[in-house]
Amino acid sequence: MHRELLPLFEGSEEPATLQTSGKNFGAPFNRRDADLIIRSSDQVDFHVHQSVLGTSSVVFEDMFTAPGPSPQEQGQNKPVVNLTEDSETLHRLLTMLYPMEPSWPETLEDALSLLVTCQKYQMDSTITCIRSFLKDHKPPLYTAHNPFHAYGIARRYDLKEEALVAARLTLERPLNFDECGEDLRFISGADLIKLWTYRVECTKVAKDCIGQLKSSDNMVQYQSSDYEGDFFPTVYKNRLTYSTEWCYDHFLNRVLDKPSPKLITDRQVFETAVKNQNDWGISQASVTRICESIRAEVEAKLKTAIDEVSIVFGS
Repeated sequence: MHRELLPLFEGSEEPATLQTSGKNFGAPFNRRDADLIIRSSDQVDFHVHQSVLGTSSVVFEDMFTAPGPSPQEQGQNKPVVNLTEDSETLHRLLTMLYPMEPSWPETLEDALSLLVTCQKYQMDSTITCIRSFLKDHKPPLYTAHNPFHAYGIARRYDLKEEALVAARLTLERPLNFDECGEDLRFISGADLIKLWTYRVECTKVAKDCIGQLKSSDNMVQYQSSDYEGDFFPTVYKNRLTYSTEWCYDHFLNRVLDKPSPKLITDRQVFETAVKNQNDWGISQASVTRICESIRAEVEAKLKTAIDEVSIVFGS
């Protein structure tokens, strides 16, 4: 079980205080030259430097430049800022701000928790690093096994870009209770409707894309070296036309409940279907060349078309 994400946007940071009662995190966030203590929601203290946080975050920079008495003027050592994030999230965040090995999240939930924390404190460069981490992580943290869960969590924290990535992955699974029932607790009714609307639009776009390719197909050109036996070129051309139309119809039939370019043009499924067609009337070499050319083009065009479909989320 993944730990529950903390409600990062509930409440606000308490003003800096001048007493410390939390448990020290320890090295490397216990240096004597630190001039600030940030305290996590689970009462763990991190001794940090205002200059590091201020240069990384607009929110902290504004906090530190606000007028008010310094702790030295009041005879104290370090001010304490109470934050709503837990110690695990703060530790990961700080390792990305200091010159040390980053502590990368191990799960999608933790990665999104860290990302939303960076957005909260307006740490733009750190946000870019985390999004690159999410994109390049091997094995992927976003998969076809968790897209409904990921979509719900991303929407909970208003991560629009991440929600769209998750929504695209849901195209590989049917939207029914058997598939996503366990994850419905993470998705609000409004966001579920948006996801359903998005999938309907993706289905329409996929059908239109394949239909346009089918009606304007000009890839298959008659080549004398392709036909065998006593077939006249016109007969052979007709059989090529039949084979290309069959390919497009195969893809159209696969759009219905999972409008994913990956699944629509699945190579193994397609090659098996082609082999089961016994009456092509043309050489196997021609069949292989034609069908693979069509499959590759449909896959590329579909991906481009689906990537252009977006979801309009409210603020």
